[in-house]
Amino acid sequence: MRKIYVCLLVAVLLSANQLFAQTDADRIKSLEEKVDMLTKQLGLDKTEVVTDSAAPKLTFSEKYDEKIEKIKSKIPFEISGSVDVYAQANFLGKQSNAVLNRAFYPKANSFELGMINIIMKKKIKKVGFVADLGFGPRAEAANNTIYANSIIAIKQLYMTYAPADWVEFTVGNFSTFFGYELIEPQNNFNYSTSLAFQNGPFYHTGLKVNFVKGKFNFLAGFFNDTDTKSDNDRNKYVGAQAGYTGDNGGVYLNFIGGNEPTSYMIDDSTEASVYKNYKNSYDLTGSIKLGKSKKGKLGVNVAYHQYRYKTLKDDKVTRNKYALAYVYGQCDINQYISIGGRVGYLYNPDFVTPYIAGPSKHFTDFTLTAQINIVGGLRVVPEYRIDYAVDKVFLNRKGGGSNIQNTLGVAVMYTF
Repeated sequence: MRKIYVCLLVAVLLSANQLFAQTDADRIKSLEEKVDMLTKQLGLDKTEVVTDSAAPKLTFSEKYDEKIEKIKSKIPFEISGSVDVYAQANFLGKQSNAVLNRAFYPKANSFELGMINIIMKKKIKKVGFVADLGFGPRAEAANNTIYANSIIAIKQLYMTYAPADWVEFTVGNFSTFFGYELIEPQNNFNYSTSLAFQNGPFYHTGLKVNFVKGKFNFLAGFFNDTDTKSDNDRNKYVGAQAGYTGDNGGVYLNFIGGNEPTSYMIDDSTEASVYKNYKNSYDLTGSIKLGKSKKGKLGVNVAYHQYRYKTLKDDKVTRNKYALAYVYGQCDINQYISIGGRVGYLYNPDFVTPYIAGPSKHFTDFTLTAQINIVGGLRVVPEYRIDYAVDKVFLNRKGGGSNIQNTLGVAVMYTF
């Protein structure tokens, strides 16, 4: 009997020992799982990267740009653009808020909106597209009214196909290859636009082909009427470019030509199209970096435009013309501040340029601009400009005519 009790006691003790052992094992396992969970939540499971003490520390601006690039990398297509606003004074008191000789930047004595510009790009192997949208007065002024209103303007919309490395086809609506300046404020050093840009083409709609051979490029294009996204006649423009791009700059020779539609009044109620109004435009553009550190830059733009005009078939050909020449210079003072100047001349003997203050044969202008980088893509752009004409086409403070127009403005721009 005693043996039976002893055996039962031993069995109970062994069972209890196994039970407590199992309970301890479960507790230990549970604790290990909780430790693993907390380790992952705190990010302690990742291998710690040892910072190289010799590596340069990133500035706040560089860290900001790095974060922006990480955000962009998550978007299924490339996205970039700008936002700009401005204010300027014309020193005319209560006489006028207008600023003449400007296609963009035309109002004084007010805080004004420029443009919201959003550019979307995507390229997969040989095929790509660009959708460039603009919102605001600057975008509206530079685009055909069919595709521009107070809500939105299609600035560019085109597709590309590159069957080989040396050739690319582009079809759609795209900014002009003619001239030195561009519509987008972030792509120009000066905030105001020159008379050369204002009196040249802004964009083209059609087909162009670009050929590249080493540092040389050749372009040929077939377009609608200049600065139109929709054509109402069968007349078309042709364009061409021959260019060289080197390590320190480049030079480009451009041509645009076609029959520009226009009309005349037969009487007070009858309008008829003119027989011929051919316009040919030639342009030389170049730029070069200066100094050992390449902090300086010098640019030049010379353009010649000629009309061959006949109201009726039997009329003699009337030849009207105008020419422009501009020189650009800029220098980076440091990583935050750059300063630059632009000086130009317009010869207008036949009074055919559309974006001028009034009838005068000779115009000159000088612009002094600074670019101040605040942080990231934020820039402040103060600018002083003086325009001169041989005739009194500007206003003075008393309301009379003047040969001179002075403006002082500041723009704030953000690019992304």
